Amino acid sequence: MVLWTIALLTGTALLLAGIINGWIVEETRAGKLFRARQQALSGVAVAMNPGVLPGDPLLQSKSKDGEEGYAVVIKDESGLINPNHFLSRVPDRRDLLKRLFSAWGIDINQSDEAADGLFDWQSPAPFRSLHGAKKPEYEAAGLSGMPPGAPFVSPEEMTLVIGFGPVMKAKPDHGSFFTTYFNGPVNVLRAPKSILTDFLGLTPPQADAWITLRAGKDGIEGTADDAKPTDLANAVALMGVSGAQRSLILESCGVAGGVRRIESTGFCNGVKHRITVICSEASSKDPQPAGSMLGWSEQ
Repeated sequence: MVLWTIALLTGTALLLAGIINGWIVEETRAGKLFRARQQALSGVAVAMNPGVLPGDPLLQSKSKDGEEGYAVVIKDESGLINPNHFLSRVPDRRDLLKRLFSAWGIDINQSDEAADGLFDWQSPAPFRSLHGAKKPEYEAAGLSGMPPGAPFVSPEEMTLVIGFGPVMKAKPDHGSFFTTYFNGPVNVLRAPKSILTDFLGLTPPQADAWITLRAGKDGIEGTADDAKPTDLANAVALMGVSGAQRSLILESCGVAGGVRRIESTGFCNGVKHRITVICSEASSKDPQPAGSMLGWSEQ
């Protein structure tokens, strides 16, 4: 009985020790996460200032021991593809989206279904495109109340479109190509390499050369020494493209506008927290006052 009592008390003590240790670890991590989020917020506050440009030393901060601080990356949403812009034009330019899907290795039938599905989703007309889907098709798929017949509110909404599955499978990171925050054509002065090659048809060397040229002498995009062509024709001349590439760029691009994307990562003793903020800049395409908050997400 004495031995059994000792064993029971020992087991109980070990169990309580494990529970208490779990609480301590959890509370410690919660404290670190709180500090990391505070650091990320500090980075956002700095980057929201329109006078702070990419490459500014203020976008990096560390404590003396290097265990706590933040790192901020400033990007521009205007260089991405707004599906609403191309689908709502008259006539619509879903052919440009089909071309993009084909560049991702999707066959012509699946590209037609995806592009027509995207068009039907945002079109208020009750008529279905040849390869698209309207209310009956969505109800048959168990998605009642869709499509809304309104512009996409976010790239994530595209994943609900019937016929878009092959695109998601072929390009898991397709969301990084699209935006709904910038209401205009692709800003060729801010388009990332993936957009330049997959959507605009430039070769990788051409894309690299253009990115280097437009970034200016400091090699950092979004600073005062960036190339500033007066119009799209001037930008195309600087890019040195011709033929089909030139025509495609003139049809789908512009050189105006800017929507700041702030990615602030705070860290504390190995724990990280990222805050992504989208805010407007002065632009003829986006009438919101500069600095207006358009989007906020955390992870």
